[in-house]
Formats: sequence, structure tokens, C-alpha cells
Amino acid sequence: MGLFSDNEPTPVEIQGKALTCQICGHDTFQSREAQLNTATATFFNMDWANASATCYICARCGYIHWFLPQ
Repeated sequence: MGLFSDNEPTPVEIQGKALTCQICGHDTFQSREAQLNTATATFFNMDWANASATCYICARCGYIHWFLPQ
């Protein structure tokens, strides 16, 4: 993934169910956090205050599955 990451694709479980890719049906993913920027926070240079989402990237096709914090 990134320059310094060691993020091997692994199976993912969401609320007790195995995650499969919506596009290709594959079952292993790399994970990362993504910041959910808003225009207002960016305007005031406060991007650090925005929420984050967990993303699982399909190891086969690259489709990104986004999950908001509970």
C-alpha cells in the first residue's frame, strides 16, 4: 500500500459476517484509515478535527469498501 506499510491482505469480518468484495467477490483486503474532510474544516485549516472511516481495499480488484465509525 504505502511506502512504509506492511499491510498484508487478510480476511475481514464485519458484525460477525465475512466481508466479500461487492465487485469481484474476493475475500481478502488491505486496511487503512481515511479522513472524511469537510469544506468548513478545511477552510479554517482544521482538517485534524474531521472524523475518519475505516477502508478495506480488495486485494484482487482494488475496490474500496468504506465503514464509518459506530
